[in-house]
Amino acid sequence: MLLLPAMRQTGSALIISLILLLLLTLTATAGIGISTGQERMAHNARLKNDSLQAAESGLRYVEQLVRGNQLMLPQTLCVQSACELPGAALDTDHLSAPAADWSALPAAVTGNDMHAWYRIVRLGDSVMPTNLAAGAPSTLYRISVVSHKGSTRTVLETVYAFTRM
Repeated sequence: MLLLPAMRQTGSALIISLILLLLLTLTATAGIGISTGQERMAHNARLKNDSLQAAESGLRYVEQLVRGNQLMLPQTLCVQSACELPGAALDTDHLSAPAADWSALPAAVTGNDMHAWYRIVRLGDSVMPTNLAAGAPSTLYRISVVSHKGSTRTVLETVYAFTRM
């Protein structure tokens, strides 16, 4: 009877197992990084949507106040820099009203812990504003609303024609 020499173990199973474990760890780490990035994008999209909704709600609220004669409309025409949107309205680091002539909107209007301000400026008079009857003299006002939360900021503006008939 012929005896075979005892087979020696070389440890290749251990090395292969460690390599597979390393590959699984790298895959899991990459997956965590991707999901974290997607979570940030979803959070930023939500902030942007909340800011847009707050600005839109604020704009409709102010328009409703103007239609109901519950706001004092400016009597003097805005000229040059007074007609422009202040730089603070677009500055994401500026956390308060863009300027002294801006008024805060109630939290109940904006919702979601959003901060929003509005301003109305008189642009001038028009004999024939768009979408109104010809010859209907009107005073044109620009209503601006700025809302923000975190680093997201939204600015919406509309022109309101106050018709005197």
